[in-house]
Amino acid sequence: MATTSHGSRRYEVISADTHVLEPPHIWDEWLAEGYREHAPKLVKDEDDGDAWLFPGSSDPDPIGLVATPGMPWDKFRWTGVTYEEARDGCYDGAARLQDMDADGIDAEVLFPPQRTIGHWLGHEDDDVVKAGVEAYNNFVWDEFTAPDRSRLIPLAQISSLGIDAAVAEVASAAERGFKGVIISNWPAGGDSLSKDDDPFWAAAAEAGLTVCCHINITSRAQRIAAKKASAGGVLGRGTGRDAKAKAVGGLGSVFARVAPNMASLIMTGTFERHPDLSFAWIEVGAGWIPHLLEQMDDRYWRNRGWAGLELPQQPSYYWYRNCSATFIVDRSAVMLRHAAGVDNIMWSTDYPHHGNDWPYSRKTIDEMMFDVPDDEKHKLIAGNAVRVFGLDG
Repeated sequence: MATTSHGSRRYEVISADTHVLEPPHIWDEWLAEGYREHAPKLVKDEDDGDAWLFPGSSDPDPIGLVATPGMPWDKFRWTGVTYEEARDGCYDGAARLQDMDADGIDAEVLFPPQRTIGHWLGHEDDDVVKAGVEAYNNFVWDEFTAPDRSRLIPLAQISSLGIDAAVAEVASAAERGFKGVIISNWPAGGDSLSKDDDPFWAAAAEAGLTVCCHINITSRAQRIAAKKASAGGVLGRGTGRDAKAKAVGGLGSVFARVAPNMASLIMTGTFERHPDLSFAWIEVGAGWIPHLLEQMDDRYWRNRGWAGLELPQQPSYYWYRNCSATFIVDRSAVMLRHAAGVDNIMWSTDYPHHGNDWPYSRKTIDEMMFDVPDDEKHKLIAGNAVRVFGLDG
């Protein structure tokens, strides 16, 4: 199989989307002391498992489904899982490297726990938002990935404090050595994309940092409103059968939430104005992307006259030039890889979340890609990630 070098490192298999489970000590050690009253607290769930209780909520968020790599699917449970049962690799970088060795993974691109980041991004106090985001970024850089940053690839979370802060955070991330940044809201803070976001795209492109979005884009105002309406509710909470069924159903339809944002970025000319911007959509799958591209191109040709579209090229051009997406188990994506873009899709494990196949990722790859030519297979499982995240530079 082909390999891609990084100094003395040779990459054969890269997971372009993995996560960090917050360790029990994270806020005591990394959050500035004056802000710890706003931090999630480790408590017990209804089945004596470990859970994080967010300020303002009476409903703790269990770690069960985000801390059990290697557990048989019929043993998965939302509640009743403790940190003692969780693998150390979920929250400890040195242990993660050992789990990667067992799984045959050369490198992982790391994303934060979404529930925790959402808590900080949706706080009403600017200083609390900044403190929480900085605590995570410092933890992932100075602690979790410190054992080997050629294998543990950290990305910097961008705050929800508006365009000036977002632009400054890009510069800080680049100077520190991060390989990309994560947005969870539009950089200027609006409920939808606007040209007010352009300074951020320009800064990221100039810094050579890929901008990543992990499924959702939710404004700070929307997060604050949701907290007030649901007392901090999180999708998937609840132990009733209907609540669980709704949660599982939602997991399979992420494209319904992603496609409008993806189309907005392309159709409003963001990539025409910022041709060097790299944008990666994380954990969204890829088998559905050819259909979206076909439909956007069709609408472009039919409506380009009256709509005043600022696109000299058809929409799919900007996807292939500027965008990428990650998938986990997605046979449709593999079969449709030429339409989705052999250079635009990246395999991932989603470790340590319950959708992963640790320690049998190589088996999963072989089953999905048994008939894929070696050069194309290498792009899907390593080469594209090397290029998108600048691991060869």
